[in-house]
Amino acid sequence: MAKVSADVSVTVDMTPMIDLTFLLIIFFIVVNDMSKTELEELKLPVAMEAGKDVPPPGRPILNVRWFPAGGVPEFVREQYRTQFGLTIPNDVEWCDVVWQRKILYHPYWDPQGRADPIRKGRPDTYWKLAETMADVFVPNMTTKMDEELKMILPDDPILIRADRNTPFKYIQKILEICSREKIRIWKVQIAASEDPAKVAERAAKK
Repeated sequence: MAKVSADVSVTVDMTPMIDLTFLLIIFFIVVNDMSKTELEELKLPVAMEAGKDVPPPGRPILNVRWFPAGGVPEFVREQYRTQFGLTIPNDVEWCDVVWQRKILYHPYWDPQGRADPIRKGRPDTYWKLAETMADVFVPNMTTKMDEELKMILPDDPILIRADRNTPFKYIQKILEICSREKIRIWKVQIAASEDPAKVAERAAKK
């Protein structure tokens, strides 16, 4: 048999591969940025014993920012001037609740005639937070029948990230709102940072 030799030259077009690479890079940059939009820069309380956080999909994260009188950073002041036309006084402590960069509560929030359902007669300055929890958080949560209470309750948690110096009264208020009708979120997680000594010890072992 006669041997047949083939001299075939194949050219591979790398343009689609380069395009795909750039698309993947853009995708990961966008996803990484979106994951950070829910987290405010806070000094979290240190937990001596803390488990690894494995967040369920879509878990709402409430950031509680607290500043002493006269200690509100300029970028926060500018945020209030821009969004609310509000100048933060220097002689009062300041606390707000932020979700996905949206402020849902601050001390001067207009109650718009609403009364606190638990403390009758007091204005409800937390109504925007409660409304967001009832209309946005709860409808997107999985639910479970509570056999003892004979009612369907949300079965997903929310995460509260509070500055370590935040007075407990602000956290307590959020917990009260979780118990309101049409909300009834009973799974609440509190964020904490890991003990720096344990972090350093683990790093030294590597």
